[in-house]
Amino acid sequence: MAKFNFYLREKGKDGETPIILFISFNSSRLKYPTRKVIHPKFWNESEQLARQVKDFPLAKELNSYLRFIKGTAEKVIESLYNELQRPPSIEELKKRLDEVLNPSETISKEENRPPTFLELFKRFIKESVEGTRLTTNGKRFDKRTIFKYNTVYNILENFGKTYQLTFETIDKNFYTKFVESLNKEQTIKNGSGKKEIVKKSYALNTVGKYVQVLKTFLTYATENGYNSNLFFKSKQFKAHKVPGFSIYLTESEIEDLYNFDLSETPYLERVRDLFIVGCWTGLRFEDFTSIKPENIQGNFLHIKTSKTGESVVIPIHHYIRKIMAKYEDRYPNSLPPSISNQKMNDYLKEIAKRVDSLKIPIEVEGIKGGLKVTSTKYKWELVTTHTARRSFATNVYKSGFPAISLMKITGHRTEKSFLLYIKVTPEENAKLLLEHWNKSVLKVS
Repeated sequence: MAKFNFYLREKGKDGETPIILFISFNSSRLKYPTRKVIHPKFWNESEQLARQVKDFPLAKELNSYLRFIKGTAEKVIESLYNELQRPPSIEELKKRLDEVLNPSETISKEENRPPTFLELFKRFIKESVEGTRLTTNGKRFDKRTIFKYNTVYNILENFGKTYQLTFETIDKNFYTKFVESLNKEQTIKNGSGKKEIVKKSYALNTVGKYVQVLKTFLTYATENGYNSNLFFKSKQFKAHKVPGFSIYLTESEIEDLYNFDLSETPYLERVRDLFIVGCWTGLRFEDFTSIKPENIQGNFLHIKTSKTGESVVIPIHHYIRKIMAKYEDRYPNSLPPSISNQKMNDYLKEIAKRVDSLKIPIEVEGIKGGLKVTSTKYKWELVTTHTARRSFATNVYKSGFPAISLMKITGHRTEKSFLLYIKVTPEENAKLLLEHWNKSVLKVS
């Protein structure tokens, strides 16, 4: 009768060491790698499982996977005994275990083999990069989307170390464990005994974004004939999304920012001026930083937006006219040159921190790790390149300009997506309604 035991390769090591499955049968012994590692301090040698302690949050999932490997090995050796009508050799047992537990390695040389879950995900990304797979608008996917796909792949690859990832196992149990792993903060104790965060918990919208990528991939796998499990389409497989916390700058705050003297730091002045262009065009970062001379036609900007391909026409605000006059002989489009989004965000905070009207405290609410969290930050800390687009939409909306007409300028296709940009407080909405009523009374009288 076969015996199955787990041992550590180096149980005295001060660091992670591989976990090995020892299979003893018919006077033979197979040392089979589980491809899992653990620090010896978290290993229970008598139970041959990980210790379920607070400092090792992955213990439960690791133990579940070890039991899965052991159970699979028991079934494999029993199956081989029945097929061969004799005890299998060590080579025969190892080959069959590889076929069941590591199909990506043992079957990779076979022709016409269906790809594994992660192999197909890699192909999904590759096709998105190369342009074989396109957006619904027939365009290639942008760098941000590809980066997001790769991020989800890495998360799934890591998650697959403690969960058997196949198309058949994408069920309610998978969804619960996957979302739980995204919500969970992971810590370890460093050399001084203090807790060190190795993975932060994700915000609710980030979790939803990653689940949505997974749903997109599973749709791709289904449409290409690799998946027949449709649980991902059920209401239980939800990609949560709530309105994220964001700010906008009022017209007076934009004016304060514009009038702040940055002449001693020209690189910051250029960043500030480019941001002002975004505040008075409503364009996304990739669009207001790539305005070409041919886009400037008289009093209007004619732009085809990079994200949606929408053609928009935007009147040139008088602030933008002043900025263009400043840079007229320096750059072809009479506007400051662009820098990376990340760098511009860093510089914007450095600039905004100096403006007195942006030093007001703001209570920030959000959901992280599945829990509601509240913190207080200064307004300057929350300024990003995308604040410009929100500021434009909100300020123009507050001025009484019709929302439908404004959507033609911002390039929003649906009112739902447009309204996400409108950052008007209940008090401001009440004031707008009061002004509307007062105008109506004046007309009647």
